[in-house]
Amino acid sequence: MASALDAVEKFELCDGDRVVFLGNSFFERALDYGHLETALALCWPDRDITFRNLGWDGDTVYGHSRTVGRRRTVFGNPEEGFQRMVAHLDSLKPTVVFVAYGYNESFDGEAGLERFASGWHRLLDALRPSGTGTRIVVLSSTPMEKGFGASGAHVAARNAMIRSYCDVLADSAGKDGFLFVDLFGALENRTTPYSANGIHPSEEGYVAIGKIIAEQLCLPVPPTSLGSKEARGIRSAIVKKNNLYFHRWRPRNDAFVYGERKDEQVVAQTEPEKFEPFITQQERIVRTLLDKVKRK
Repeated sequence: MASALDAVEKFELCDGDRVVFLGNSFFERALDYGHLETALALCWPDRDITFRNLGWDGDTVYGHSRTVGRRRTVFGNPEEGFQRMVAHLDSLKPTVVFVAYGYNESFDGEAGLERFASGWHRLLDALRPSGTGTRIVVLSSTPMEKGFGASGAHVAARNAMIRSYCDVLADSAGKDGFLFVDLFGALENRTTPYSANGIHPSEEGYVAIGKIIAEQLCLPVPPTSLGSKEARGIRSAIVKKNNLYFHRWRPRNDAFVYGERKDEQVVAQTEPEKFEPFITQQERIVRTLLDKVKRK
């Protein structure tokens, strides 16, 4: 499987970069811990970089999860969900997009590989419109981990299929010029547990994944240990900021904001935007904490 080191582009986050995390449960669950964003922010603490997490549990390159809200009436059919996702991305004007897809699609088996490849390239075209120069970093799926009740044969069969879908992305990396991080290969034979349930990374798993990303992308060494008191404070502030943004774009009262009851309480449609000042304030707190690390 190809790795990020095979790509000609050297990865670096620059002053003013706008980073988006896009994908399935891998990124949505990362919101609870903040390790990935913290690891990246601490590599360049002197640079003004913004991060937005658009992970949605169960999502696919076709936009399936983005077709519905809690009342399953938000976005309509998958095509509308996909277009809504693209519009959201365009509104953020990202300069860098980290993408994590392939695990859910792998349940389609070998018969779904061609469709996945087609859906992936469609998404890639949407992520990197002509002339924008958006940089893409793709993370492979993580393997299924043994020891959570599934038989060894089932785990082996699932991992063989997940690998096939990862290979589609890896093969595309060289042809389409994006960076690829092989989490599957790095975790496949790991003896230390990395998942919470055999599928989703645990907090320890995200710590390990952050180190894998840093190694494969050859990131600079942070000015402070990721386990230090300073780093923990930064991570806590990042988690709070991301939680605010989550509620800004996925409000709990979505039936009134987007869905079948939106005509009942029109005022609800103005409420998500009111999170913006609080998000901005929290980003200032993160910036202040990073500045302190930078000056050490």
